Amino acid sequence: MPHELSALTMKSLSLSSGAERLSLPRWLPLLLIVGIAIAIRSVVLTNLDESWGLTMAEKVLDGQRLYVDIFEINPPATMFLYIVPALLGRLSGLPAEIFVDTLVFLASGLSLWLASRILQRAGTADDDDWTLISVTTAALLILPAHAFGEREHIALIAFIPILAVAAVRAQGKTPDWSMAIVAGIGGGITAIIKPHFAVPIICAATVAAVQVRSWRPIFALENWIAAFMLAAYAILVVVAYPQFISDILPIVLAVYVPLRLPLPTLLVDVAVPLWVASVVLIALLKWRTLLAPAYSVLLAASTGFLLAFLAQGKGWAYQSYPMLALILIALAIAVIEQWRRKHDYAAAGRSARLTSGLATSLIVGLTVSWMNVTVDPTAAAATVRTIKPHPKIMAFSSFLWTGFPLTRMVEGIWVGRFQFLWITGGVQYLRQHEPLDPAIARRLDAYVAREKAMVTEDIARQRPDVILVDRLDRRIDWMAWANSYPPLAAEMRHYSPYRLVDGIEILRRGADD
Repeated sequence: MPHELSALTMKSLSLSSGAERLSLPRWLPLLLIVGIAIAIRSVVLTNLDESWGLTMAEKVLDGQRLYVDIFEINPPATMFLYIVPALLGRLSGLPAEIFVDTLVFLASGLSLWLASRILQRAGTADDDDWTLISVTTAALLILPAHAFGEREHIALIAFIPILAVAAVRAQGKTPDWSMAIVAGIGGGITAIIKPHFAVPIICAATVAAVQVRSWRPIFALENWIAAFMLAAYAILVVVAYPQFISDILPIVLAVYVPLRLPLPTLLVDVAVPLWVASVVLIALLKWRTLLAPAYSVLLAASTGFLLAFLAQGKGWAYQSYPMLALILIALAIAVIEQWRRKHDYAAAGRSARLTSGLATSLIVGLTVSWMNVTVDPTAAAATVRTIKPHPKIMAFSSFLWTGFPLTRMVEGIWVGRFQFLWITGGVQYLRQHEPLDPAIARRLDAYVAREKAMVTEDIARQRPDVILVDRLDRRIDWMAWANSYPPLAAEMRHYSPYRLVDGIEILRRGADD
């Protein structure tokens, strides 16, 4: 491949040059992107997983025990992500969500600065390059939309430095050892957040090894550090949280993990077609240099996140964020390079540039829309506020959206051990979609009975002021479910319907109960 094209591609991945072509200050696009991102945070609802993560962290700060008093599905890294903003919120008296946003902005800036330093120290970047940092900033701060602050979002922020190291190694160069250590720590954080995310680290390192025809990038320092951190985390979970291994994990493996969309459905759902369309457009724009080190590493990492998305099998928008963010960074760079290329400005050339620009805009717009898919509980929250200030809340639902972020919006107190009734909902889904072996069915029924008994205990002990009942779930009539168990039915006599709002039936506890 021509050396100048390879160099141009790597420069684009460092921070993209050409500031001298701009009549405006080179930092202005970056400033505008950050300003838009801040404005978006003021209007987009907090995502439900962040909302539950903060609630869980606050309960731990109050002395409750994870996997004993809090029946959480995920390993403890989910709670760890939100413990600092929860603590800052408590110390300051401000909403913890403010500190999540602030820390994510700061982490994004630190990640991009580290990535640029990695490339600069390796001699693959130009101090005056600004395009990629602007494009990547947009991918980190604007593209997530409702997925902002999710585990996948934070994982990608931590992943950027190790991606930069892989790009350097793919060029046959050796990164600064201190930067390799920092990148390895970022890679370790990425894998700890979700072990599935070891796959993109491996993919990026493998492509770097293919580029230089050596195994060294695979067994490089940063990868050993990431692997060591993941192993240490696994040991920590076993030692410090034995209840997760003995009590939670068997239920998760039996109920939650099998809840997955069929692979053909995943392949035709929104995320994968957007990813494929981006790859096709990149190939059309860069077919001669598509396998250049810079593009190949980005594509490999994005493919690794795609594999993680398919492995999880849920098809949720936020889980597709890392794969789409990386592929859109590559696509944006390819389009920018096409527009900057000094070819003739005949009608055909203008048409090609316009077509690629419009296609990219469409893909980006659809991706932002996909990331922003959510259920708005604003109306239901307004109704709950009329019942009493700071109500104690529980929910009967197969989905987290019923209780969160509504509970935090009304400054309520979540009093259930379950964030949603994922055992009952999951078992019902499995029964409807596949025949169950009798022995497995008995084990699942035991899990459901235990969940129902724990819910009954929580209501009797905590006496929630409000119970939110999901009326949009056509698989389960939750009131019939509650009345089928006499002890729970007895507790439910203290509650009466208050209002049905956007598919949530709001039950209020009697004033004398």
